[in-house]
Order: sequence, then C-alpha cells, then structure tokens
Amino acid sequence: MKAKEFVTHPLIKPRAIEKRLYQETIIGTAIKWNTLCILPTGLGKTLIAVLAAAYRLKKFPNSKCVFLAPTKPLTLQHQETFQSAMNLSDEDLQLVTGEVPPARRERVWDKVRIAFMTPQVLQNDILAGRYTLKNVSLLVVDEAHRAVGDYAYVFIAQQYYQQAISPLLLALTASPGSEVEKIREVVSNLRIENIELRTRESPDVAPYVPYVKFEWLEVQLPEKFREVGRRLRQAMRSRLQPIKEAGFIETRDLTRVGVRDILGLQRDLQRRIAAEAQPPSHLYQLVSHCAALIRLFHSVELLETQGISALAAYLSDVFSKAKRSGASKAIRELVQDTDFQEARLLTEKLRAGKVEHPKLPVLTRLVHRQFKDDPNSRVIIFSRFRGTAQLIETTLKELSGVLPVRFVGQASKTDDPGLSQKEQAEILQAFRKGGYNVLVATSVGEEGLDIKECNLVIFYEAVASAVRLIQRRGRTGRTQPGQVVVLVAKGTRDQGYYWSAIRKEAQMKELLREMRKISRDVARDRKQATLKDFMTQATPEEPEVSSQSAVVKIVIDSRELRSGIAKSLKSLGAELQAETLDVGDYILSDRVGVEAKTANDFAQSIVDRRLFTQLSALRDTFTIPLLVITGESLYGSGGVSPQSVRGAIASVMIDFRVPIVNVANASEAANLLFAIARREQKERKHTFAIRGGKPSMSTSALQEYIVASLPGVNVTLAKRLLAKFGNVSGVVHASLEELEDIQGIGKTKANAIRKALDSPYVQDTDST
Repeated sequence: MKAKEFVTHPLIKPRAIEKRLYQETIIGTAIKWNTLCILPTGLGKTLIAVLAAAYRLKKFPNSKCVFLAPTKPLTLQHQETFQSAMNLSDEDLQLVTGEVPPARRERVWDKVRIAFMTPQVLQNDILAGRYTLKNVSLLVVDEAHRAVGDYAYVFIAQQYYQQAISPLLLALTASPGSEVEKIREVVSNLRIENIELRTRESPDVAPYVPYVKFEWLEVQLPEKFREVGRRLRQAMRSRLQPIKEAGFIETRDLTRVGVRDILGLQRDLQRRIAAEAQPPSHLYQLVSHCAALIRLFHSVELLETQGISALAAYLSDVFSKAKRSGASKAIRELVQDTDFQEARLLTEKLRAGKVEHPKLPVLTRLVHRQFKDDPNSRVIIFSRFRGTAQLIETTLKELSGVLPVRFVGQASKTDDPGLSQKEQAEILQAFRKGGYNVLVATSVGEEGLDIKECNLVIFYEAVASAVRLIQRRGRTGRTQPGQVVVLVAKGTRDQGYYWSAIRKEAQMKELLREMRKISRDVARDRKQATLKDFMTQATPEEPEVSSQSAVVKIVIDSRELRSGIAKSLKSLGAELQAETLDVGDYILSDRVGVEAKTANDFAQSIVDRRLFTQLSALRDTFTIPLLVITGESLYGSGGVSPQSVRGAIASVMIDFRVPIVNVANASEAANLLFAIARREQKERKHTFAIRGGKPSMSTSALQEYIVASLPGVNVTLAKRLLAKFGNVSGVVHASLEELEDIQGIGKTKANAIRKALDSPYVQDTDST
C-alpha cells in the first residue's frame, strides 16, 4: 500500500492534512478564482478552506481571513479544525460572536488573522461601521446554499467586493439545491467564477469514500388509520366546495389540490381584502376556509407520516385554542365540524389502545439488529417533528444496550423547551464518547455539525428537499461503510416526498455539470494552478491602497440596523453611524431628520398614538422633518380602516406639517434617503451633527400633547379645544355642555373627558 503523503506549507502543521487528488485540483482553482466547492459531507471541505487561508495569508501577510457559518456551534467546530491544522496561535484564530461586546469585537478584529463568525454578527458590525473588510484577503462562506433572498451572506458578499482591496471568496456546501433559479442566484450573489463539483462517484473522490447502502422500506397503513384519514379528507372537501363555487379552484379533488395551492390562494384573498375599501363579506369566509384547510392538510400529514400520538397532540391543541377568547372563526368552525370531531374521537381511541405508526416497530427492529451485530455502533435517526423524536427516544430506551438521546434546536415550544447551544455541544460530545449511541435528531442535526461517524442513518419520514436528503445521508460512510434507510408509508405523501428528493438531486447534479462546463468555457484561457504552486508560492504581496472619495454619512438609530433600508444604504456606499437616537430613525444632515415606518407599523402607530408623539418631536428637532412609509398596501394595513389611514395622513401633513413619502420597498426608501443626504452634505454643504438628548417641545406643542391625551381626542381636536378655551386650564374646566359644542366631540366623548378629569384617583394595585 502506498504511504500517505501530506501537505507541506509554512502555515500548515506537519502531517496535519493528507494530500488527496480531488483536494489538489479544487485548491488549484480556489486560490485563483471565486469558487463554489460542492463536496459530500465528510470529505474535507473545511480542510480546503484551511489550505486556501494558508495561501492567502502567506501571499498577503498583513491581511486577514473570515470564515462564516450559520450558527455558533458550526463556527466553533471550524475554529477547532483550523487550530488543529495551522501553525497559528489561538490569538490569531478567534471566535467572534454576538456574545462578545461590540467594543471588544473591534479590538479583536484589529489583531485577529482568521475570524470565525456568524453572518448576522458580521452584517451588524459592517452596518454599524465598527470595521471594514478592506484587508480581508479571503472570505469563506459555509453552507453557501443559504446565499439567497435576504440572508446575510448576500449583503456581506456585496460589501466584501466593494471594500476589499484583494478579494477572494470560497463558498462551501454539500448541496446548493435543485432549482435552477436558486443555484443561479447563489452563483450571482457570491460572484462565483468557478464551480468545483464532486460526488461520491467522482473518479478522484471514489478511492477515499466507503460504500453506503441506501434503501427505502415501505410500511402499510392499517385500516384504522385510513378511517381517520377519510374523516379528515371529508372535512377538507366540505371547505373546498364553497371555494370551488366562488371560482377560485376548478376541483375539490384532493389529488389535484395541495396545501401550496391553498396557501397561495389565502395570500391572494388577503391582498384583495386589503386593496378594497369595503371588501365583499364572502372573501373573509373564504380566507377562513383556507385557514381551516391548512390545519386539515397538516393533520393528514401527521397521521400518515408520524402516527397517532403526533396527531392526537395536534388535534388536542386545536380544540384547546378554539375554546380561548378571541379564537379565530376558522378554528371555531373547524372544531364544530362533525367529520373533524369524529376524526378526533377515532384518534383518541387509537391512542388509548397504544396504537402507533407501523414505522415505529420497523425502526425498533432496525436499531436492535444494528446493535446486535455491532454493539459499538452509532446511529442517527432523523424526524421532522419534536413530538415524534420524543416518542422514538422513549421507545428505544426499552432496548438493551441502546442509549438514545433527543437532539433538537434552541427554540422553545409549549411544554417543550429547546436545547441551548451549550446543551447541544454537550450532547454531541457525549455521543462521540459513547455516553449515547443513538441520536434522535430534528433538522438541527442535518446541517454541518461535526457528528461522529455513524454506521446507520434512518429517515423516519421522507424529505422532498435534495439539500436535506444529501445532508442527512452524509452522516454515514465517511471513513467506513454505512447504511441509510428511509421509512415510507405506502400510498401517502411519504412516497411523493421520497421520489421528489431523488428527482431533484439528479436535476441538481445535471444542472451543476452544465454550469461547470459553462464556467470552464468562459475561463478556458486561464492557467490553472496546482497544489505544487500552492506549496512553493513564495513572494509575499501587499496590495496598493487606493484613495477613496468622500462618502455620504448617515446617522442611523441602532434599532434600525437590521432593516432592509440600512442594508440598502450600505450597498449604495453610505457610511452609517449607529447611535441610540431619541428622535427619528435617520439623520441626513443638521436639518433633515427622518422617521421611517413600514405600512403595518404606520397603522399600528395610529392605533397606539405613537405616531403623533414621534412626529411632534421630529418637527420640533429638525428644520426639515420627513416621514417615509415603506410598503405598497398602505391602506387597510394592520387592521386599520382606509378612512382612518387617510385621516392620519391628512393630520400629519396639515396639522404637523411633516411631508410623507410612500415608497414600494426598502431599496427605494434607501435610494431616496441617500439622494437627500448627498444633496444636503455635498451640494448644499450643510454640516452634519447629531441632535443630542430629547428635544424640548415648544409651549404650543406641549399644550397640544397634553390635551391630545384626553379620551377620544387627537391632535386636530386638541387644537380646536385650545383655540376655543384659550389654554389647557380652560379645557380642563370646560363644562359638559361647552365640550359638546366643539365640532368632533359630541356627547359620548364629552362624557368620557369629564369622567377622566373629575373621577377620584384610585391607584391600581398592579402598579405598586
């Protein structure tokens, strides 16, 4: 047998990284061009990042590298890999998380050579202007398939290419997805120039991967399950009928109408209601039917893929919610449905008889056989639902020699607290050492975590996602042969999910092969580097620092940093200064202050009267106050009638003399603010200063504020009252009859005002 060879490099520890052909090929391109590396789990994606970082730090000695991963446990795992492989001190390789105070993060950033971070922390620090990415010579993006939509990776990559003097990006994933547009979006967002795709079957990878047996086992649902399903489906058809009669669907055949169709219809109906001043009443009823149908679809899925315990718990929760005050019409009508009630009674009888899904005994036999054949085995079982994971753990505890543990996420649910990151780390450590030998995991166990080599992986239910299929399957067959078993309930959506994932994986591979050909055709004249070049690359380079023109500065309230406006402003090149502002959300110059609201927040601020207090302060603080509202559905948002919204807008513009601009989205809002700030600071040469402290209101504004706090009184009525009675004292002493004479007051409001002013004060016991 040929002796192993190891990578040699000044920044790599001796015998730390074995030389492998596929890694040699990948690193040869990754140190030259922005590369998307698609490599099955367990084949050393992180080690490729180690090699790339070593190369860049040697080439640019005064630069730094950043390794991004979605969660803190993942960043910690990558940090440990780098520490074990690189000739760098612990101070050079630091974890920078949200738990580290911002001021300390700035100090760490100045000294660190490789920072391991979550994207949310880096995004917030960039927005707050705590440091720049100018000297980052390598940005590593782990789980790169997330770089779509509004995820922080997208913003960070954009800023990286704007700020860095010598940028290079390495994107890592086991699967980028199967949808053409999504993969193209990842490639576009990260500016990928080269794709390196490997599968377990690739010629240069195959020598390093053991055989994995992949099979699916079908189970037959018992007739008692089918009876429950029939009742639930009849309840579904009853609600599809009025939707069909209204012309929104063509059939109530459940083989042709799915939950996605109903979700889409519900969104469309809600948009129609919001757009009309007086929507037809039947639209509200149809929305209610959609809400009930979504619950029914979920009930059928629980029955078919999870079992009686999961369904019984869900139905019990539905009936409990229906009894609460303020329960929606949809849920109240659903629990009165005869078929739904009968489904629940049948489910409770089955639970009382301890009937469970036929998957459970099959799973139990698989685990028992595995530990009988190899007592030192490690097994991972994936389940979509926490309740099912709990049932599996409880069932397996009865087997001799089996030590199961449930592994779930951080979010806490009713009667089910999540696991903290510390608890997750402790469980994984115990699993590696043998304290547990079966990990019963929800989706938190799929992505990236360094889970010990497993002999057997079981899917309790099929998954429709190619990404999740690949990630789950990658938990076995790393260093020794393994087995993957998918449990499928025959004749249910389990089968559809399974074949969907298989089809999507094949589509993904074919698509990526085509994209890789395209990337190679575009770059066919490039000279590809080799690992030899990597190991012998010598002369360090230092980039020339280019001068930057003056930038537009904008002060932003720190609570706005996560908004889409903040990210768009940064993308436009604005220098953001985060402060805790007493007045407004954005300061564009010494005379322009902006209050920014979404359409829904604007509506809610009318209800709780925040709006007028905020705008009074804005008007009294800045010569040019501005209210920017983001969102196209301004009228009817937040449950506030269009008439009330129009009235509030009129008051803002006429009574408060504050201009309002309504824009479609955060990008348009940012472009407007940037244009105003640039005009103020560059063309009109207005100085830039933060107005410190809360503003002192003018006497008239303070008087309006006091009177507007009376029951039923807004700023407009407050002005009328003050004009009539001369001052606040005159309003307070006005008689009931005098108040009734004021336009807009009337008898009811007058009585409420006098009651508030005249009633004896009784201190609330809750306030002490």
